[in-house]
Amino acid sequence: MSEPAQPPALARAGALCLLTGATGFIGGRLARRLLSEGYRVRALARAGSDTSALSHMGAELATGDVRDARSLEIALEGAQRVVHCAALVSDWATVAEISATNVQGTRNVVQAAARAGVGRLVHLSTTDIYAFPDGGPISETHVPSRFANWYAQTKLEAEGEVRAAQAAGSLQCVILRPATVYGPGSLEVIGEIARAIRGGHMLLIARGRPIAGLCYVENVLDAVLLALEHERAPGEAFNVTDGLSSTWRELCDALAEGMGAGRVRWSLPYAPASALGLALESSYRLLRRATGVKLAPLLSRQAVHVLGRDQQFSNLKLRQTLGWEPRVGFDEGLAATLAWLSAEGI
Repeated sequence: MSEPAQPPALARAGALCLLTGATGFIGGRLARRLLSEGYRVRALARAGSDTSALSHMGAELATGDVRDARSLEIALEGAQRVVHCAALVSDWATVAEISATNVQGTRNVVQAAARAGVGRLVHLSTTDIYAFPDGGPISETHVPSRFANWYAQTKLEAEGEVRAAQAAGSLQCVILRPATVYGPGSLEVIGEIARAIRGGHMLLIARGRPIAGLCYVENVLDAVLLALEHERAPGEAFNVTDGLSSTWRELCDALAEGMGAGRVRWSLPYAPASALGLALESSYRLLRRATGVKLAPLLSRQAVHVLGRDQQFSNLKLRQTLGWEPRVGFDEGLAATLAWLSAEGI
């Protein structure tokens, strides 16, 4: 593993960084990394969240919610930096629910940060904002023509809130668009895939041939650190991807072999899988309204889009502008991920 590219010195001068989404996969790893780099970290967490890991690593805690503007004002007191990781990632929540967190929540964070005099905000978006165009590599200039799900659309609308603040001159902003982030702690992606492989019910789309668009979590964190301080970062959006050509079949086969499980046998063509996903989403929404059940559908259009279209994005802008390079390769990232899966008993 090579040394990460180093941002300017403020990162190690005790600057206070407010981190939203700190109890999630990327946010939790980022909190530890920021602390190790010399930042003070204040983690925004909703009441009742499990914040034990954050407390143990030495992060300050601020109880609040991105949907609650007043809680953000309190949490931002004295902060010089903000990393906005919080988002509702859902295949089947209602439009109102997703928008409240992803769009209005981002608007609240941006506006509160500007009022608080924060020096810079880094917003974690997603390559889903490109609306799964297939082909590639897709650069930051790609304009989506239509959206297949509300999550992707709300994340693009959230970027609009960030861009508006940058254009108004009220706040320096940087947008990062990670692709498929994997690594230790990825319960909702790698953990679910691993459980499905072990249980013999993992389903691939188009025989697993689409490119997975992988990015190891530590490589994403390197990009965040650079975006927080690099003089050329403000006002820009960057794809964050390792640039690998690994397919979903190759990833699943590697996970299966590492876990001592059988290879994935099941696959559906893209079109019928998408139709099935839509039917299941609709059925689960009706079931939720009738019974209050919160289980996710077995298959969704979001999952079909991610698994069934090439997630091939260019990282050239990030490399040329900020000097970023993916310092953790696939073999090393896979080994760390498998070790975590084993330790978790997955």
